[in-house]
Amino acid sequence: MIADRSRGEVAAAAVAVVALVGVAAVLVVGHGWWSGKGGSYAPRRAVVSTDVSPSRSLFGEPLTARARVVVDPRVVDVKHVALRADFKPYSVREESRRVRNGLGRAAIVEFAYTLQCTARPCLPRGGGRTAAAEIVTLPRATLTLPQRAGGSVTRKISWPAAAVQSRLTGDELGLSTPRAVRRAVPGAVTWWISPRLLAGLAFAGAIGLALCAAWLIATVVRRDLTLVRALRIPSHMTPVDRALALAEHAAANGEVDESRKALERLAIELRRREAADQAESAERLAWSERDPSEASIHQLAETVRSNGTH
Repeated sequence: MIADRSRGEVAAAAVAVVALVGVAAVLVVGHGWWSGKGGSYAPRRAVVSTDVSPSRSLFGEPLTARARVVVDPRVVDVKHVALRADFKPYSVREESRRVRNGLGRAAIVEFAYTLQCTARPCLPRGGGRTAAAEIVTLPRATLTLPQRAGGSVTRKISWPAAAVQSRLTGDELGLSTPRAVRRAVPGAVTWWISPRLLAGLAFAGAIGLALCAAWLIATVVRRDLTLVRALRIPSHMTPVDRALALAEHAAANGEVDESRKALERLAIELRRREAADQAESAERLAWSERDPSEASIHQLAETVRSNGTH
């Protein structure tokens, strides 16, 4: 009896140990399964679901098209999953892209588009009757799934159909009288000034401006030529006379630097003629602190000419 009881206690203890190990394994390995955050599930192939809401709407009411793509992030580059959709004649007022965690290791990429159309192609032709609602089928979209191993996989996805009804009832259409919009026909085109006359005046003005520009250029060129030919010293003049003429001309025109050069040249020529006193006067005047004046140069010229050294 004692041996049988000992065996029962050992068996009970073993069962208790196995139960504790199982609970610990569930807590450690399976933590978060009940909240959808744990486990190792991941789809072998991308799972796509789409919906359009509301499934029944009035003309001009915004629609929302959503696409959910469930992928294995170990196989697919989730950051670059793209959906290329063309919803014409509907226009996209707002769009979004969101990535969130799914069951196990799966990742969910959600695309959402807010659509609206108030153009004639979207106008229902049923006159508001329930049985004659316009069925809208959006164009298929292209899903691109970049693979981490290289390359990408593309898939065509379809959107569920939606019904669009007119905002007018059949009675409203039956009792109404269609009216065409009246538009005023524009009259004959008139001008404040004839286009031909305006063109002629513009052409004449352009010619006048061109002539004015030519006259200005000619004036500048003629003035430059006059300055070049302003002083012509006869060839029969002596070097002293030439230096005096240059000094007087420079002083008369306020050309200080040229007058100093001419006086220095005059001093050199006077030394050659052994007129040291006059050469010294010319050199002193050339390098004087004050600018050589026309009167001082004229006085020097009179002295040189009166002494017969020219």
